[in-house]
Amino acid sequence: ILSDVPHALLKGIVADEALKIPKVVDVVTAKDIPGENQVGYALPDQPLFPERKIRFHGEPLGLILAEEPEKALEAVNYVKVIYEELPALLDPLDAMRRTDVLVHDELGSNIAFRTKVRKGDVEVGFSRSDVIVENTYRTQHQEHVYLETEGALAIPEEQGRMTIISCAQYPHLAQAIVARVLGAPRTKVRIVQPFIGGAFGGKDDIGPIVAAQAAVAAYKTGRPVMLIYSREDSIRSHPKREASIIKYKSGASKDGKLMAIEVEIIMDTGAYANRGPFILWRATMHASGPYEVPHAKVDGFCVYTNKVYQGSFRGFGNPDIQFAAEAQMDELAKKLGMDPVEFRLRNVLRPGSYTITNQKLDHSVGVGEALRLVALKADWSRKYKEYSKGVGRFRRGIGVACAWHGISTSRGVPDWSNAIVKIEKDGSVHVFTGIVEMGQGSPTTSHIQIVSEVLGIPTDLINIYHGSSDAPDTGATHASRGTSIGAIGVLVAAAKLRERLNKLASEVLGCKPGDVVIREGKVFPKDNPKKSIEWRELIKLAYERGVEMSATGYFFLPKGTFDHERGQGFAYPAFSYIVMIAEVEVDIETGMVRVLKVWPALAAGKIINPLAVEGQVEGAIAQGLGLAIMEKVEIGPRGEVLNPNLTDYVVPTTTDMPEVEKPIYVEDLFRYGPFGAKGVGEMALIPMPAAVANAVSHALGKRVTELPLTPERVYFMIKKG
Repeated sequence: ILSDVPHALLKGIVADEALKIPKVVDVVTAKDIPGENQVGYALPDQPLFPERKIRFHGEPLGLILAEEPEKALEAVNYVKVIYEELPALLDPLDAMRRTDVLVHDELGSNIAFRTKVRKGDVEVGFSRSDVIVENTYRTQHQEHVYLETEGALAIPEEQGRMTIISCAQYPHLAQAIVARVLGAPRTKVRIVQPFIGGAFGGKDDIGPIVAAQAAVAAYKTGRPVMLIYSREDSIRSHPKREASIIKYKSGASKDGKLMAIEVEIIMDTGAYANRGPFILWRATMHASGPYEVPHAKVDGFCVYTNKVYQGSFRGFGNPDIQFAAEAQMDELAKKLGMDPVEFRLRNVLRPGSYTITNQKLDHSVGVGEALRLVALKADWSRKYKEYSKGVGRFRRGIGVACAWHGISTSRGVPDWSNAIVKIEKDGSVHVFTGIVEMGQGSPTTSHIQIVSEVLGIPTDLINIYHGSSDAPDTGATHASRGTSIGAIGVLVAAAKLRERLNKLASEVLGCKPGDVVIREGKVFPKDNPKKSIEWRELIKLAYERGVEMSATGYFFLPKGTFDHERGQGFAYPAFSYIVMIAEVEVDIETGMVRVLKVWPALAAGKIINPLAVEGQVEGAIAQGLGLAIMEKVEIGPRGEVLNPNLTDYVVPTTTDMPEVEKPIYVEDLFRYGPFGAKGVGEMALIPMPAAVANAVSHALGKRVTELPLTPERVYFMIKKG
């Protein structure tokens, strides 16, 4: 049952007529929730089902339960929602100013959250600047369009237990939220995550909520309940990528050094904060781009409106701010008469640099090398000069964008890795992790590779068990941490077992533990490969001699402190970096933009599985392409999503994809990552809109400040003159 108004006082839900339909079993609303009606993440502002107030068009108000899906769909039409409509706020700038209309009355303001950075003195910085650029940038809501919509199967069991097969990216978070809503201990709730058909952050937010909705229905009826969202219901009600308004002022000296930035970020968080404050915080701390800036002032505002709310999406606030920051870099270079790549190289972060939060980067900073290498590979200098001539109907342009992305959770918030590795008597190995598999491949490829490397055994002996609340709490599968953080526990556990096995093998083979080699199932001294025993024989001996063949791997990531009043201090334990160069062709008579080719260069520590990383890069480029030139969730005058299906919501197809050059890898090893790995999954999306926008700006000789670059927008930009 979805709301058809954006803002109203909820007076009642009448389902008498719906319940008369054969095989319709029951209706579930807020009054049926046995525990706490609260599913908010960053702030406790979101009910599972609203009790008093409707806050967006498409908000789930309840569920119709039926023995056949068709009957449930029929019955929804007979449910009457009684409400008193209120004025709706759809513009975040308007909402910031208003206090007469409040999305959340109890707060007294429509500003949900604020962030800031204060480094140095921006007035001094701008006074020392020879060139200053100031622009306002706008980005749009983007839909995840995962292949598999949201769903959950809740199964009541004996002794008040419940198992939910769900689609969440963090089974232990889903367990906590379901337990809260049911008013039950977490031990009574079991979450099982099968392979998830795409998530991209969206199911990190909505997955636990859908699990809780199904669980309440199963609790009320005492029967198993399967809840599956249609594509239309999914698009209407689940969180979207944030839409941002970014006011950006930056200055540089005549010798090409950045002096100061002053940035205001306004994010439309929609009806509920969800993870909006975390998204805004990340954008704020990345506002400079991967460059050293001595003076910085950044203010961020997360603003409530009566629209579908914002949430986690691959890149997590970073594509917006990098789009603005990289546009500013190009404009400063233009004013200085410098090549955009050369200007970036003069300012790019390097070991020993300080970020705008004054965090010192003492190692693992390979962005400068990545920029140099990819510029050479793309033949940047020649093409930039040639395409600057701008002649003919079809104009070529080339654009560059650098980006960085903090790995792990933000603000010094605790982060950890946890896993169990167990070796069976036949030599096969079980690995238990809370990391889920949603297409990224981290538990089913990199985790297995790490165990194989540490133990020295073939991968076919290793079985991975992932995505269940029965496994150790490994943290969420988000923030590009599936391998970079999530696999550390696997490494630690496997290393403990290897240490025990080395000791045992040294006794059997008559060598030092450090001289034991295990390779492809053979165990031998490094100086005498012929004196060997089989892996299975070693494991048999371990069991006979009482050597423990299971181990827990736990690692708590070292972090610093952060001063929120000044926005200074430790932001992230490490950053991954990427540089993207894009070549485009613009038809100046139609405004059509074709992205012809892209060159990615990644500085993300050790690349454990190059083929998997290449797949992540290409997939992220496709999503970034959509954000750059075509995708936009259109909101109507009543806050309704106007394009809630794949007929009207357009995403890139194979015919839209550019040629993607093989990625360049700069392995700037991270001291805490498994074998030095950092995060990869989000990286290629982040600079893609910026690189495309800079390339289009180069082709047209006009600055792009708003996305997406649809033919209509580009055409009128050309005609504006």
